Amino acid sequence: MKTRVPAALVCMLIFMAFGSGLPAAAAAQDQVNNPSQPRFRIGPYFEGWMINDKNLKSFFGHSQRNLPGIEASVHTMYNIDVWLNYRIYTDETETTFFGNKDKFRINAASVGLVYRPVIWKILEPFVGAGMEIYSYSEKIEGGELPGTSGNAVGYHIQAGTYVNITKFLAGKLFFRLNGVNKTLSQTLPDGTTKLDLGGKEFGIGLVARF
Repeated sequence: MKTRVPAALVCMLIFMAFGSGLPAAAAAQDQVNNPSQPRFRIGPYFEGWMINDKNLKSFFGHSQRNLPGIEASVHTMYNIDVWLNYRIYTDETETTFFGNKDKFRINAASVGLVYRPVIWKILEPFVGAGMEIYSYSEKIEGGELPGTSGNAVGYHIQAGTYVNITKFLAGKLFFRLNGVNKTLSQTLPDGTTKLDLGGKEFGIGLVARF
């Protein structure tokens, strides 16, 4: 996927949040009109990440990894939040002939907008979209084979709900779909020219609200 597509998406999101001509006073007025609306949300979560790339799934022997992450968001105006998160995807196996340890890692960051169309006392369902920024690497220990590394940019869409527990604490359920492709400089043995780092993510979390 060419980087201009997610870049355009992010520009659109930033314009929606900050560039529509509405002054900062709109956010302050929204806070007055909705005094129970928290300004910030931050907390950890635990997710399952099902990566798309068939070569990675075949080589490492499974399609899903369970991992923790952390997220934060800030309320801008109405029911729109600027949202970001960070998580690390890791996997490892041994090479077939020499038994060297092969380690694969993705440092993944997401940034985008989250919209909560309705706010109930207990539930706050949301939808969102934004940009994915990945830094990936593969390292083979104890051998002479060189490692690989690179960066990839893509997009995500997501949906879920906050479950308000107290005034300052909420649970969260979510599903996120990522589209992140990296064009490779060399063709893989099966003829593939792209690394498909996108996939499905789903999980639960706790969010402090203040």
